Amino acid sequence: MQQSSCRIAPQQRETNPEPPPPDTKRWSSRRKPTVAVATRTGILSRMEACQRYMLSDEELAGWEVALDRRGLRNASLHLYRE
Repeated sequence: MQQSSCRIAPQQRETNPEPPPPDTKRWSSRRKPTVAVATRTGILSRMEACQRYMLSDEELAGWEVALDRRGLRNASLHLYRE
């Protein structure tokens, strides 16, 4: 059996697995990682997430990379500052 290559930060357990509402306009430090975790755990597909939140695939990928590198909360804070 081949293991999945996606990693989810241990802090994931602290977040609500429920993705933000579709009309979300303001992306807080907790919402971006929640969407990334939702796509990785199968709650939303990447296509559904991009359509639902009007995101480009590149933007969502950036959130996932930040999640991998910095964990849930720090990922969004860094993206916001860039």
